[in-house]
Amino acid sequence: MSARTASDAPTVSVVVPVYNDVDRLRLCLSALAAQEYPRDKFEVVVVDNNSTDDLRPALPDDERFRLVAEQRRGSYAARNTGVSTATGTVLAFTDADCRPRPDWLSNAVARLEAADLPDAVGGAIHLVFRHGSAATTGPELYEVMHDFQQARYVAELSFAATANLVVRAASFHRVGDFDANLKSGGDLDWGNRLLASGGHLVYSDRAIVDHPSRPGWRDLGQKSLRVAIGLADKAGPTARAELLASARHEARTAASVWLRVWSRDRPEGRSAKARYAAAFTFVRLVRCSVVLRRVATTGRARAVPVRGTAPGT
Repeated sequence: MSARTASDAPTVSVVVPVYNDVDRLRLCLSALAAQEYPRDKFEVVVVDNNSTDDLRPALPDDERFRLVAEQRRGSYAARNTGVSTATGTVLAFTDADCRPRPDWLSNAVARLEAADLPDAVGGAIHLVFRHGSAATTGPELYEVMHDFQQARYVAELSFAATANLVVRAASFHRVGDFDANLKSGGDLDWGNRLLASGGHLVYSDRAIVDHPSRPGWRDLGQKSLRVAIGLADKAGPTARAELLASARHEARTAASVWLRVWSRDRPEGRSAKARYAAAFTFVRLVRCSVVLRRVATTGRARAVPVRGTAPGT
């Protein structure tokens, strides 16, 4: 970046919500400290979302980094708090377990300032696997097939996952905060509101963050439950008959993957296909359980959408 370009660069506030996870937060913040973006042009707002661990040791000894607190649990509530204290004309969102590449901010801002002047940029999210360069476990294979498909999210669903979202601050405030009541799917909701307001979201394959895979079944279960509940909350009240139809669909899909998977090109190999199918079934049964729980607790409950409309479907 030339001296003239550096002096004209917009100020950026990076917002990082976190709950515990001190070790991965430290790696994330180290990656942010190493950004090639002009150092006097960006700050990092770390939002402690009611952690039980002391997060202060993870912060670099750097005046650009500051820690604020949000007691209300939920990453979208935490992001809103970060935005409320941000000073930049550009807001950049990533997660505590992500590692932005050194040119992440430079490339994201360059795309934001391109001739078409988009309101927001969704950058690429690359999975990093625990063992080698390829997915090996069932949860990892599921993640490769269904999660962090940022280019598709932007092109087909008009949103970008907040693991890598860069927005003009003025555009963000025009659309409004994330829905703090949602535990998952707040990025989808916000992106759809941006579109409805006439805003323009684009994808950049050069603004990259690396995201560690979730190789274990517990990780997959926790995320699947959070996503299912978030989608149910967003769907609103639904009649009992529709809920039961949704549960049947989830159960049928969980079973039918064992017939469909063998004719697909990916994943490659019978063993990988079986591991993927097991993970897919697990996710669908988690979603089915959320629907049935709503049926059991109320006559009018909230349904999980049954056709894939969000990450993790």
